[in-house]
Formats: sequence, C-alpha cells, structure tokens
Amino acid sequence: MSRLADQHPGWHPERLRQRRVKLGLTLTTLADQLRNLDREQARQADFIPPMASPEVIGTHERGTTYPGKDYRAAYCHFFQASEADLGFRRPYPHETPPATSHPQQPPVEVSNDRTQHPRPPSYSGLTGARLVPPLTDRPEGRIMTGADETFDFIVNAERAAARPEVLDLLQQQVRALAIAFPTEATNLVGPLLDAQKVTFRLLDGPTHPDQARDLYFLAAIVSGLLARAGVDLSQISTAHIYARAAYLCADRADHPGLRTWIRVEQARAAYWAGAPGEALRYLSLAEQNAHQVHGSILTEVFANTARAHAALGNAEGTRTAIARAADVRDLTQPDDLDEIGGELTTPLAVQLFVASDALSLLPDEPTAEQAALHAVEAFAEPDAADLSYGSRAGAHINLALARARHGDPDGARDALTPVLTLPAARRNHGIRTLTGRVQTALTDPRYGRSRRALDTAAEIEAYRQVTSPVRLPE
Repeated sequence: MSRLADQHPGWHPERLRQRRVKLGLTLTTLADQLRNLDREQARQADFIPPMASPEVIGTHERGTTYPGKDYRAAYCHFFQASEADLGFRRPYPHETPPATSHPQQPPVEVSNDRTQHPRPPSYSGLTGARLVPPLTDRPEGRIMTGADETFDFIVNAERAAARPEVLDLLQQQVRALAIAFPTEATNLVGPLLDAQKVTFRLLDGPTHPDQARDLYFLAAIVSGLLARAGVDLSQISTAHIYARAAYLCADRADHPGLRTWIRVEQARAAYWAGAPGEALRYLSLAEQNAHQVHGSILTEVFANTARAHAALGNAEGTRTAIARAADVRDLTQPDDLDEIGGELTTPLAVQLFVASDALSLLPDEPTAEQAALHAVEAFAEPDAADLSYGSRAGAHINLALARARHGDPDGARDALTPVLTLPAARRNHGIRTLTGRVQTALTDPRYGRSRRALDTAAEIEAYRQVTSPVRLPE
C-alpha cells in the first residue's frame, strides 16, 4: 500500500470500513446498495453507479486498490459524505469537519402502541436484493457485523492455530455460506475465498488427525461452492480446478456424501460446458458412493443423469433416470449435509426443475410444459423462499420454452416476466443459456413477423448481453 499511499496523499482506507461497520452493513449489502443507486441522481452528480462487488469493496477497505472516480462518487453519495470524510484524500483548506451524517435510512412504521420500528429488509421477486440496509441497533445487524469482524481477524492473522474455538468459528462461517449460497451465489465469492484461505492455512500447520478431517470437510464444502460459482460465472475451466480440489478434500475427509456432491458439481460443470458425455462419466463415478449415501444429494445424481441423457438424445435413459430420482426421493433420510442445508441439500423443487430441464431437451416431449409448471408451483410454496434463485428462474424459463414451442408467445413472455427483472449480477451462465433457447424458439419461422414473438426475442437478446462483473481468480 505504501506506493498507493504516496500516490494519494491523505488516503486512509480504514475510514471506509469504519463507515460501513458503523451502519451494520456487510460487504455484500453495501455492494447491492451501490449497484442500485438512483441513476438519475447519479447522472446529476456526474457519475455512473458502479457494478460493485464485495471483492472490489474489500480491496478498497484494505488499501490494496484505490477507488476509481465512479466508486468514490458512489461512496460519497451513499454515505452522504465528502471524499475527505471517507479518507480518500486530505481535506481542502476551506473544508470544515462535517456533522455526523448517515445514508438514507429505511422508512419507519408506526404500530398501534405508537412505538416506531424500522421496517425489516425487503426483497424483490427473484432478485433477492436487499432494498434497505440493516441498522446497527438491530440485533441481527450487530451479530452479522461482529461475525464479519471476527472472521476477518482470522483471515488476516499472520499465523492461526487450529484451536477448538477457531474451528468452531470456521464451521459457523462455512455453514452460513452454504445456507446463503442458493440466494446469494456469486455475491459470496469474496467470503468463500477467505474461508478457503483459512482452511488451507490451518491444514498447512500442525493439526490433530480429527481436526484435519474436520478441516478437509470444511475445505471440500468451500471449494465445492467456489466450483459452483465458477460455472455460474461461465468460468468452466476454473470451476473444474476448484472441483478437483474439493474432491481431494472430501476424499481426505473420508466423506461419501461430500464425494457424491462434488461429483455432481463436476458433472454440472461438464454439462454446462456442452459435454453431456463427460457429465455422465462423473455421475457414474458418483453412483459408486450411492450405497454409502442416504441423503437428498442422491436425487441430484439421477436428476442430472436424466439431463445428460436428454442432451445426448436418449429419451428412454432420460425418463428412466427421472423415475429413479423420484424413487430415491422416497427413500432418502436426512444426513449431515442436509442438516447444514442450503446448497448442500436438494429440495424437491430443485429436483423438479432439473427434471423439467431434461424433458425440455427432448424433441416434441408432450410432458415438458406440465413438468415445468410443477417446478414453478413447487418454487411458489411458502417454504421455498430461500431456495436457489437460479433453479427458480430456470423453472420459469422452461415453462416459457414449452409455451413458445406450442405457439403461445404471450404465455412465454408471461412466464419470463420474473426472470427478465433479474439484475445483471444474477444472470448466471445457466440462466443466459436457457433464455437463449427461448429466444431461438421465438424466432422459429412459424411466428413469421409476430410482433410479440420478435419483441420478446429482442428483449432476451439484450438481456443476455449483460453479465456479472464478478470473476474468480484464474
């Protein structure tokens, strides 16, 4: 940082972090707020809201990267502070210390007892984006910020021993990441890389065999989630590297369930890379652990097998695997991965989406629309709010695809409505690929010059051009 500090006199990166922490904001929440700043207000202030990510904000706070013009302007606009207040430069002679200021606070509700209460964070459709930041005087805000601070201490510690309290904290962090991943996904790349760094650092030091097994278990989860993020970000080769590291860790942890989960992740990476035959090879390897696994991950093995068969044009193999996934669902019993939950468990809605995805690949499949509708309905259940936004979007897209193929462009557009509102950061590889299939269907010669079909196809084309700015280290 010394060279950067010389280039930017008066730069104090810790002040930005202090502002964020004071308001109880996580890096992810602050990134969401910056990306969603009012564009008209930003235009009047002569800046463009940046495609902020937790990783980039973290480099600003640590002093490893000096914020660019738009980032500095966005920070100043959000925190209602000057560049000097936020530590980007020295104060000018005419500037006076400002009064304490705060960014826009959420509206206040007045209950019947006349006591004022801040409204809880709200979410919008499939986006899952927080519309208001948590407040420091709310317990969850204090807990979240405290956990971030404590974990950052471990991440930045020069040496860390595998003491029980360190392992406990790391287990809590990894569990929280796994639970949050279905709705946050690539927003968690920074914290996942930090967690991986800690587990690998601890494994490099002296550890008791039982501790090593626990650490390998955690490292496998984190590396597996990074592999999934790599697929979402269209970094398939990088995803395979993380997946191989994850499998090595799962093997050393001697955990059949984790080995199975990671084989599924490898198969998923191969499938989305356009290699369904390679995906089947990984899924065949996953089946080798089937007799030792009784959790919901087994349903993923057969559901993804169905999709790979469908991509190869094997209709019989597709239907057999879908039926087998349904049979396995009836026999599964929750295991330790299901108990963690989040991305480590396979809800019925996700299984139904993958099955509908498989059927959508078969030509003239009469059950494709009904299968997609079942998946959409499963995601609409009250207990499905925290499930994968990517699979939720995929179910809607498959429904749109079936309707487009049946000559119903209006129904296709209606099914796509919640998907087309997703911000760029959530338009992952799978969503862009699936919407591309709908675009192709809507440009079929049967539609001729249908304005509805052409407009929706053009809307999809523009939608698919904008992607997440987040990248995994290559």
